[in-house]
Amino acid sequence: MTETRSGPVHICLVSDTSLPNLNPALAKIAESRFFPAKRVLLLCDTRHLEQARYLRETLVDHQIAVDIHTIDDGLDPVEISSLIGQISTVFETLSPEEKQSVVLNASGGGKALSLAAVSVFMRNHLPAFLVDAKNDRIVWLSGEERSNLDIPDNASLEDVLSGNGFKITSPHPVRHDLSEKMVRLGEEMAKNAKKFSQAIGAFNGYMSRAKENIGYYQAGPVSHKLLKNNDFIHMVDCFRETGLLEWKKQHLVFRGQDAAKFLRGGWFELYGYAVINQLKREWAEQNYPVQIGDIASGVNFEAPTGSRNEIDIAFLCNNRLYLIECKTGYFSSSSHSSGPSSTMLYKLDWLKDLGAPASKTAIFSYRSLPDHDRERARQMHIDVVAGWPDIADLKTFLKNWIEVPQTN
Repeated sequence: MTETRSGPVHICLVSDTSLPNLNPALAKIAESRFFPAKRVLLLCDTRHLEQARYLRETLVDHQIAVDIHTIDDGLDPVEISSLIGQISTVFETLSPEEKQSVVLNASGGGKALSLAAVSVFMRNHLPAFLVDAKNDRIVWLSGEERSNLDIPDNASLEDVLSGNGFKITSPHPVRHDLSEKMVRLGEEMAKNAKKFSQAIGAFNGYMSRAKENIGYYQAGPVSHKLLKNNDFIHMVDCFRETGLLEWKKQHLVFRGQDAAKFLRGGWFELYGYAVINQLKREWAEQNYPVQIGDIASGVNFEAPTGSRNEIDIAFLCNNRLYLIECKTGYFSSSSHSSGPSSTMLYKLDWLKDLGAPASKTAIFSYRSLPDHDRERARQMHIDVVAGWPDIADLKTFLKNWIEVPQTN
């Protein structure tokens, strides 16, 4: 048994998702003495024991003491006396000091377990709450607390992933320190997406042939056809302003392999990140009804099954996880069902159950997507921002896409 200590104690009911328990336990809420938790007791049935272990590891990383108690719920849900007895037994493991600062988070678990837990707390005149995930707030069910509280998104992306059994792997997520030069590049590319969408294919193809050659990182000479293409030259000029490439006679010379990789698509990922970050700053200044929490790009992870994957951009907002894939490549209208577009769609579809409620997922594509890929995305409830004019209006899409709590 974990050593007892004074301070807020949360008794939480474990279900398939971690955010309803994570965010309140980590929340710093000045208006209430019950947050953040110093100790957490996780109640779960045997089906959710593994999920409880994931959650415990995450909370322990935040120096929160955690115990897991398995509850036998193999009975008729209407007869909850056994559940009440089991929960009461767990409650009695608390010290007298802890009983003065204990609170029930009844958001998880099955209906019978939740009802039994609330019953125990009401009998003892102690506070219990639910997480209203849609409106990102704590709703009190019992106790002296009356006013509903907004839940700050104090959980990091690493917390959310590890709380569901996913391990962050190398290279680690990046929280960008955005330079004005790189932000301007993205804005200029987005503004010119209509005419650059054709030229960027030729540019990406040229870069794919680049390699180290006598102290320079370059491919062969740019073709005469491209040299006469005003859109191509204009786009190259945009990239040149970053200082990552330059003309050397008829060759484009890149400042190393990393620079070429960034210009081949990394800039677009950074632009998506920058627009979200800009929205985060604006909403904070405006005291907007929701606040964007942690944002990162290049999130590499390993699933509980051992499979590895990567998400281009992820962020937290309003007690929800948002996942985005960014692409500048071309998706053929005749692409096979197992091609790159399908791989991207199925990855997002697989990950959307990480949040609570389900994560929201989207594809940002600099170039247009074929109709059959758009239809598959629609069937999978994956939103698409692709080509002109969508990319030029990315900020408006995000304002509409990020869910805002309902006002009473």
